[in-house]
Amino acid sequence: MNSNHPDLPLACDMSVFTPTNRELHIQTIRKLFQSLQKVHEAENGYEFSFPNSSEIIRSAAEFISGERLCCPFLEFTLTVSPNKEPFTLLLTGPNGTQEFLRAEFSEAFV
Repeated sequence: MNSNHPDLPLACDMSVFTPTNRELHIQTIRKLFQSLQKVHEAENGYEFSFPNSSEIIRSAAEFISGERLCCPFLEFTLTVSPNKEPFTLLLTGPNGTQEFLRAEFSEAFV
């Protein structure tokens, strides 16, 4: 859970994006989390479950691609089953990651 990089700050740096790319990333986050089915607490993070559709899997990949730039302390584990069961996206990191994720993706925890 990112223990290999304890020196990375637990902070989001949206300045890594151009204004246009920042807005596109925010739209990707909204689109992905609108389809959220379940949230499970994990050690130093959360596991999010989504419907197993190609469109939503693509959104998850786009989310990971952008999020790893602004939040380099996060570790991403995407698990897609061979059938139509929901896929999961596990986000973990150093101590404090759960609190960070709750603040960043507050709509997911309503």
